[in-house]
Amino acid sequence: MTDIKIPFGWNSYQTCSTQKCSNAYISEQGVSYWNDSNIIISLFFYVAVAGAYDISLLSTVVERSAELQVSIPSISYNYLARFDADSLNLSLGTIQIQNPGYLQVNFRGTNSLLNKQTGYYPQLNYLIISNSQNENEFYYVMESFSSSYGRRGPSVHMTYNLESDQNIQQFFNEVNVPKYWDAVGTYAMVIGFDYGYFGMQVNSESERKILFSVWSPQSTDDSSQILPENAVILDSKGKNTVITSFGGEGSGGQSYLVYPWVAGVSYQFKLVGQPSTNGYSVFSAYFKDPTKSQDYILIASWKRPKTQSYLSGLHSFLENFNPEKGNISRKVYYNNQKAIDYTGQEVKVLSAYFTYDNTADQKQRLDYDGGVNNAKGYYLRNCGFFNKTNVQQGDTFTKNQ
Repeated sequence: MTDIKIPFGWNSYQTCSTQKCSNAYISEQGVSYWNDSNIIISLFFYVAVAGAYDISLLSTVVERSAELQVSIPSISYNYLARFDADSLNLSLGTIQIQNPGYLQVNFRGTNSLLNKQTGYYPQLNYLIISNSQNENEFYYVMESFSSSYGRRGPSVHMTYNLESDQNIQQFFNEVNVPKYWDAVGTYAMVIGFDYGYFGMQVNSESERKILFSVWSPQSTDDSSQILPENAVILDSKGKNTVITSFGGEGSGGQSYLVYPWVAGVSYQFKLVGQPSTNGYSVFSAYFKDPTKSQDYILIASWKRPKTQSYLSGLHSFLENFNPEKGNISRKVYYNNQKAIDYTGQEVKVLSAYFTYDNTADQKQRLDYDGGVNNAKGYYLRNCGFFNKTNVQQGDTFTKNQ
């Protein structure tokens, strides 16, 4: 028998049962500093094999006696856990799993007199599962993996197969994030290429952006270290476009338009790329909101040094960049792709193939999906701990014309 220790710091999230809650502190050390009975702490893990399992809760800090209501809605499990200073490892009974899939285990302070004393609820460190035949029966984000990337969830991609990938000067793509699938932290990247990416983000409850970035040819995550001869240079920009630099995942030039795009609307994106003079190539991004105008507006044009290239490596992706929102599912459709080469001839987009990032590849998270809907286009879905689909790394999808 093997005991499984699922760390809260890598696999839990906070939700609120009312419009406003105080915040618990979720770090790699676990969940701490929470005393609001409206807070719900949810821990997620995937059970691959049906069976009966004993579960217990490990806490390193219990400041006072307390009660937590523990529930697993999908299997109608409820347990009232009573803590005191001597109950750092508290049995939560036995759960019966009939169907493989993700489980959401909720923890919430009760309104009993026991919890009306001053102090915090117990620190949540690990959920321990016993009676497991082997550790491969469970999937969760492990402590050896990045807690930030694990809690963000897997990123998923569609790469477009073109009739010819030579000298592509223009690429068009259409994006639609369905209603209610636009959680904070969403980046629906519409046109990615070998030297940058162009798409739309949900940055907060009140701000959204159209973002276009181009990498410097110098390999560094610190934009201040880029040498002058390796700097990406702004060629032109739209009226309200903000220009800055970026680092952290490579470095380069960044441009964005704060724009209130709306879920359920299909927006058009256009990218133009071609060699220029003095060893530069110019990459220009354009955006169209069909509810406002039939014309594209310029986001920005960037000159990339030490580059003589048209567009290559054309793809789209969907990611969540907010670790606190990895428990919310996202979805996006990409449709009406069109490529044009440097002579003005249209190049057919034949198909697209699905890939995912290291979070999914190492089976830290299994909540990913991708495919094709002939009416709506290629789709990607991630996060939210929905149950595993059958899509595999490298699967190719063809949309009926």
